[in-house]
Formats: sequence, structure tokens, C-alpha cells
Amino acid sequence: MTIVHTEGIFTHQISGCNCPGSDPIQWHLELLWQRLFPASISKPKTAFTFDVLDHFLIDALECKTSAMSFYQKLKRFTNNAFTERVPDRYRGLMRVSWLWRDLKHRKWFGFGHDTEQDPGDGGLALFCPACPQPGLNLPTDWRARYDRQYVIDGNFTAQHMKMNKPESDVALSDGKGYMVSEGPYQSHLQQSLDSKERSTCSNHWAINAANINKSNLRSTGIGATAYFQKGER
Repeated sequence: MTIVHTEGIFTHQISGCNCPGSDPIQWHLELLWQRLFPASISKPKTAFTFDVLDHFLIDALECKTSAMSFYQKLKRFTNNAFTERVPDRYRGLMRVSWLWRDLKHRKWFGFGHDTEQDPGDGGLALFCPACPQPGLNLPTDWRARYDRQYVIDGNFTAQHMKMNKPESDVALSDGKGYMVSEGPYQSHLQQSLDSKERSTCSNHWAINAANINKSNLRSTGIGATAYFQKGER
């Protein structure tokens, strides 16, 4: 079995439990008990240690390290002279880290040990005590006491290419985080009109970036709208 660790990629001989009453179908659970995340459930041949998965999450968060660069670093740790001799488990890292991130989120938000309860819409998003929320930090007559304003911001460089096989993109937490579910979002797009905004400024970068050719893009950026509260508070 190929084991990917923080210090490199190694190959070890591993045998499952053959004790009376043991179930060979649950061999992947034995690996998890040993802090090894298998790349597959049926006859796994590759496993990633919990430590290397945590290291990849932190590197991606703080150092903006891509999965390819992270795996190339592990290959250098293993054999700096002949990296082509190191087993290629890059695709396995992509798949397992995706699952690992989702499991960590569910654990952090209290769903790690309860398989019966579903997070629901927004269940994996951080609660914001400063956001105006009727019944929590707003009085019952808040509509009469406060002026409502909305602030809008966007990132016009967060482009998303169209996938060749969109059916292969399986969502693990659709609508359970900060983004809306795919179904309502697509329904909104079908009912919305796409109009190009014109600017009186010469070569306005933000407007030009939003109006680029998007025939091969699924989205040209990400926008957010927040409620701004102004009044007695």
C-alpha cells in the first residue's frame, strides 16, 4: 500500500484483520482507526495520513499552495533526485482532501458525531452576531426605527470555467455553507436578464472585466450583498 505522509510517500505491506468474526468489507474502517484515510473504500491501495491532510489544508489556507505544488513538495521529500520514481497519487490527494475538508467542517459545526441530523441550508456557515437579525439583536419595531441600506461588493477575477462533465461535479454540502444551493441559483439565472453595464469613465477596469467574453465561463466573478444597519445603534 502507498502511504502519503508529511515526510514523503512510502510503500508498505499492510494486511487487514483476519480474526474470526472480522468483516473484510470494513477494512477501510481499520485504516481510519489507525489515522489513515483510504483513497477508496473497496480494496484501497493508497492511504493518506491525517497529518498530511491537515498540513495540506493549512498550506492551502495560509500559503495559497495548490494541490499540485503540495504533492510535488512531498515527492521532493521522498526522492529529490528522481521525483519521477515516486508514485503519483495527485488525483487521490485531490479527492481525499475534498472529503477531508467536508468532514472537518461538519465536525467543527457539531455534526461530526450525529449521522441522523443534516446541517440544512447555511448549517456549515459561521454565525455572525453583528449581522442584524430580527428576534436576536433587533427589536420588534426595527422597521420603523432603522433605515435599511444595502452594500454590494464583488470579485471580478474569480472566474469559473465551464466543466466538460458537469455531472461529475458532485456537491458534498450544496447550500450548507455560504453559497446558495445550485437548484435555486440556476432558476434565478434563467429568470434574470444579462445586460452589460456601461461606464462613462475611460477604460474602467472593473466594468471591462465584468463585460469580458464569457462564452467559455460558467461565471465571471462573485458578488455579495449585505444589509447595512443605520439608525439609533
